[in-house]
Amino acid sequence: MERSDDRTGIFHTINGERREIVIEMPDPVQSAIFDSWTPAQRLRAGREHSKFLRRMFRAQLQSLHPEWSEEELMWEIARRTLGESI
Repeated sequence: MERSDDRTGIFHTINGERREIVIEMPDPVQSAIFDSWTPAQRLRAGREHSKFLRRMFRAQLQSLHPEWSEEELMWEIARRTLGESI
C-alpha cells in the first residue's frame, strides 16, 4: 500500500517537547463507501453520530458531577453540542 505524505509543517509543544501535528489520511476504502451513500444515508449517519456524542457527554458529565440534576446535565450537553449560541 502506498503511503501519502501526512506531514503538515505545523508544530506544537507538549511538556517541553516539540512535535509536528500529523493529519491522518482517510482510508480510501471507507471513503469510497461514504461516497456511495445517498443523502438520506448520510443524514441518518449524522443523526446517529450526534446521538452517540450526547450519550458520551452524559456519561462523562454524570461521572464528573454526580450531584447535577437532569436539567443541569441537559443544559451542559446542549452547550457542548450547540456552542455558546444557546
